[in-house]
Amino acid sequence: MADGTSPQGPLRWMLGQLRFSRRRALAVSALAIAAAVGSVVGPLLFGAITNVIVEGTTGTSGLDWSRLGQLLVIQAAIYVAVAGFTGLQGQLLTVGVQRSIAHLRERIEDKVHRLPLRYFETTQRGALVSKLTAHTDNAATVIAPVLITVPTNLLTLVVVTAVLFLISPLLAMVALAAAPVSAFVSTMVARRARPLLEDRWTTTAALAGHVEEELSTRRMLQANGAEQVALQRFDVLNDRLFDSTRSSQWVAGTLGPLLTAINAVVFVILAVFGGMMVVDGRLSLGAAQVAVLFSQQLISAVRSLAGFVQKIQSGMVSAGKVREVLEEADEEDSGREFAASGVESGGRHRRPPEIVFTDVSFAYQDAEVLHSVSFTIPSGTTTAVVGSTGAGKTTLTNLLQAFYRPTSGSIAIDGEDIAALGAREVRTGMAVVTQDPWLFTGAVRDNIAYGNADEEAIRRALRDGHLEQIVAALPQGIDTVVGQESENLSTGEKQLVAVARVIAASPRILILDEATSAADPRTELLIQRALNRLRRSTTTLVITHRMATAALADQIVVLEDGRVVECGTHTELLAAGGTYARRCGVV
Repeated sequence: MADGTSPQGPLRWMLGQLRFSRRRALAVSALAIAAAVGSVVGPLLFGAITNVIVEGTTGTSGLDWSRLGQLLVIQAAIYVAVAGFTGLQGQLLTVGVQRSIAHLRERIEDKVHRLPLRYFETTQRGALVSKLTAHTDNAATVIAPVLITVPTNLLTLVVVTAVLFLISPLLAMVALAAAPVSAFVSTMVARRARPLLEDRWTTTAALAGHVEEELSTRRMLQANGAEQVALQRFDVLNDRLFDSTRSSQWVAGTLGPLLTAINAVVFVILAVFGGMMVVDGRLSLGAAQVAVLFSQQLISAVRSLAGFVQKIQSGMVSAGKVREVLEEADEEDSGREFAASGVESGGRHRRPPEIVFTDVSFAYQDAEVLHSVSFTIPSGTTTAVVGSTGAGKTTLTNLLQAFYRPTSGSIAIDGEDIAALGAREVRTGMAVVTQDPWLFTGAVRDNIAYGNADEEAIRRALRDGHLEQIVAALPQGIDTVVGQESENLSTGEKQLVAVARVIAASPRILILDEATSAADPRTELLIQRALNRLRRSTTTLVITHRMATAALADQIVVLEDGRVVECGTHTELLAAGGTYARRCGVV
């Protein structure tokens, strides 16, 4: 991000995202140049028309209607052509820019799926959503000014200045005197506006994060009567956003009046000097009009460039935010290429694999959570991990899913270290059921299939997951729309849908993290039956507080303070009279 800290860094980066074909870029440039040339030729023809009229009314030969008509037709044709060039250029540019932004959104979406879990744990979701939506759209606003407005106005400045000097060096110097003043004023305003724009977008992201958090915890807020607390936090952020937006717009808004005042002064001076030169006979009336019009174009170009300062600065701030996401380090995945690893549609392993933890240690920052953990889950068996809260049980599942890498030691699947396999391949053929069921907004069918399972797998999942009667009672059956906040399914029924999703996926490795802890006894029994049937074809790791659940496992691993203190079957551990027996109340 070294380049991104300079003002030009995000701008160059944003322009680098463009996906213009060479033909489209040349066409846009040619149309922009043609429009700029036409805007310069127009005033020259206007001066020529004025001189024809003056000569016709003051001379003896009368008005040359033929020449006047020719000039008027040419001028009208030029203005029509300029309008056409500008419109076509705008269309070509818009299509190119929107394609570039669409591609940028695709890159961001792909990047989100490659970010490590740690990034989401330390980033507010609302702030991330703001970067992926509002900032992406706002960043696009820098493209048109940089590609069209700035080059066109610079070309106009050069051509108009040259023509002004040909007409009258004195009037050209008067017009040019305003340029450095306008540039200085614009620079000062931009310098004051930039930190205000930064604060505005930062506060916008914070407000979006608060609203997202408020909506996702709506029930908890209402249950605890904490609406007033949430409202107070919203008011603080809303007031801060109001102040930063008002301040940034007020500072940027001063630029227009200041440049208008400078323009007015220059116009008066040019009018006086031009009028005196016409009276003295040193300049024709048409040439004087051209000089005044060109001076207005000159100042208008400077004003237009200055007017885009705020837009460009705002877009650069947003481009920097989007760039931050895209330049985040990907999830560590140094394994071999997924396509070349022999992965089949049914998962990497053709049979339930053996999983071996060997001296696995892990630390979150400086706090070590696991200490030399070693145990083996034989192929096709179920191992339950029990222990007190904070013992490191869920950390084991995160390591097995390659969300994190062990600080030391290794985890092997069928003899292959998952660090060598890579995260994507490790998770192939792996399914997880957590304590909190997760459903996205969509039909029950889609929640079970999740884009992968076919109709046969869905029917099997409904049958084996004990969902047939529940689905039949829904208004539209399996096509009923459900979601995380929907009321047409209870928490236990949502968990059954989550279990059915796992059944449809036909995994080879199954991780159950307190999968039945929030269910009522009847639903728990249904979940247990569904999972017991599934566990016959999987290697299963069960995280649980319930001794009754652990007792059903082929092997039980007891964790305390991140260490394995006991390992064996339910009967063996009870006979040993150790930690497990005490937890079961036997000792």
